[in-house]
Amino acid sequence: MNFEEALDFVDSAVFGQAGRHLSAPEVTILQGTWQGMTYDQMAEISQYSLNYLMRDIGPRFWRLFSEALGEEVSKTNFRVVIERRALTIPVHLENRSRSYKAEQMAENKLITTYQTTQNNSLPDPIATYDWSEAPELSTLYGRSQELTMLKEWIADGCREIAIRGIRGIGKTALARQLLEEMQQEFDRTIWCSLNPALPLKELVSNLQKILAAPSLRYDSDSLASLMSYLRSSHTLLILDGVEAILQSGQLAGRYREGYEEYGEFFRRIGEESHQSCLILTSLENPKDISFLEGETTPVRSLVLAGLPMADAQEILATEGLGDRDRWSTLIEHYQGNPAALKLAAKFIRELFNGNVAEFLERETFVFGDIGELLAPLMARLSELEKELLYWLAIERRPISFATLEQNITLPISDSELLEVLASLGQRSLIETTISEKGKSLFTLAPMVMEYVISQLIEQISGIPNRPKISRHQWQATEDTIELTPSPKQPVNLGQWFKHSPEVMWQPIEALLVKSQLSPRLRSIYHLRSEGAIKRFKPIQFRDQEVALLVAIAQDSDRKVSIRVQVQPMGEDSVLPANLKLALLNETGQTLREVTTQSQDNFIQLPRFRGEDREKFSIQMTHNALNIKEDFII
Repeated sequence: MNFEEALDFVDSAVFGQAGRHLSAPEVTILQGTWQGMTYDQMAEISQYSLNYLMRDIGPRFWRLFSEALGEEVSKTNFRVVIERRALTIPVHLENRSRSYKAEQMAENKLITTYQTTQNNSLPDPIATYDWSEAPELSTLYGRSQELTMLKEWIADGCREIAIRGIRGIGKTALARQLLEEMQQEFDRTIWCSLNPALPLKELVSNLQKILAAPSLRYDSDSLASLMSYLRSSHTLLILDGVEAILQSGQLAGRYREGYEEYGEFFRRIGEESHQSCLILTSLENPKDISFLEGETTPVRSLVLAGLPMADAQEILATEGLGDRDRWSTLIEHYQGNPAALKLAAKFIRELFNGNVAEFLERETFVFGDIGELLAPLMARLSELEKELLYWLAIERRPISFATLEQNITLPISDSELLEVLASLGQRSLIETTISEKGKSLFTLAPMVMEYVISQLIEQISGIPNRPKISRHQWQATEDTIELTPSPKQPVNLGQWFKHSPEVMWQPIEALLVKSQLSPRLRSIYHLRSEGAIKRFKPIQFRDQEVALLVAIAQDSDRKVSIRVQVQPMGEDSVLPANLKLALLNETGQTLREVTTQSQDNFIQLPRFRGEDREKFSIQMTHNALNIKEDFII
């Protein structure tokens, strides 16, 4: 079989499968493959670019030809397959007209030898794709339903589709798979990354260059020119990482300064009639997308949730983990997030030899790279959003809007609270369920809740700012038994600022036992001011042990601000009734006293301040037993 016979055979097969003849670049690939050339060599002696042949035309052609023959055909086995199949399948040359054949052979001279002197000065043809910024195609676990839905929306004429979800959930991977499967349905397919953020003027200019054609002219209204092109051409445009143009520190969907023009861009694509489709991926939707989207409008939004159990288990199977009966627990903790599951699986495999049960016993699921998945999300939040997340984490259970409104201690109106909840929902950080009475309940997903709790504990305890302690310092703070006890000295709060507290005063995180985490966090929530140092000391009464908690902070006027609380210790959830907590000055005069009522889980003195070297005492009284602690600032 010679090349012309092979070309006839392939064209006949493609015509029978797709109802069309081979294109000029496809013939170029066939000629080069027949001669055993690489794509680089084909590009060098033809008018087509390497990327155009290797990443666009090549994959689509080999897939089409494989479907036509009913077996896998690639560049490496092409000659073997075609010579074998040609013996059993007659070639219908009548499908190829003489004029077509002459035209193709004129455009694609038969390559008999590799000639580096071939004229390469011819301009590239108008690109039908630009995937230079697209990630490599990777294994996509599950998502068949989502792919089907996206294809149906495109078939229905959707002009704009937003794919949003939490980090690591697979937005980019899904869009990349959609691009792979839908490329033949469009005249043009383009992938643009908006990370780092790209001003709209530059984006439109880049698109105009990619889509350069006689009908597309550069003018003062470049966006109008682009819209004109999208009306005349069936183009699939994917914008990846749209959150880069949205503002951090505000509610979801607001544009960064200098990127507000994207609002008009999204509005025009969603509202004006055209035959193209824009798909964007983002952590949150731009406000203009949220305004236009609907179940029956040309603008749709797909919220990407975690993988179903069966699909998530495929990831763990691929990672080679053991204890298959415990996989479901692991998957539930990470909400089926593909990236989090892969990171956790790697950690379990390396540290616990693939033993999932042993990892689960640690009851710590957010750490290292998994925490870094969520950290950028927290960095994007407004202050009110962060506060609301902390309160939902403290509750640790689904609660109604009314309960949240009653429990929260923030100066926030109903309308603001609703707006903040909606923004957190846009960011996929809260979950909404329905109670038995039909009321909406709000909570955090397990992975998000653990991360938020860890952030809150860090704020309360000051863990990130804690200096490293040398071995000498550890030895210096070790408790020592004195054979001749010296007179009791007051607690020197000045040493706390030097990170040298007395041994009996423990770091605050030791008080936060998991079984009583919610009430403890709720009571010390307002002690988390930046720069405050917090310590507690166990105090033993006859019937119960309690914690005396002291928080100090340096004020701007060189005075020290002090707060004092008493909380239950260990598994106890409430303080003993009639426990008195008093503030005394240096002369022993009582300045303020508070007393526990039934079922109190903490009591607290008002904030007070003092200057350097001032003294005061804290006295606790219960059942005629007085315990006093003396302090010096």
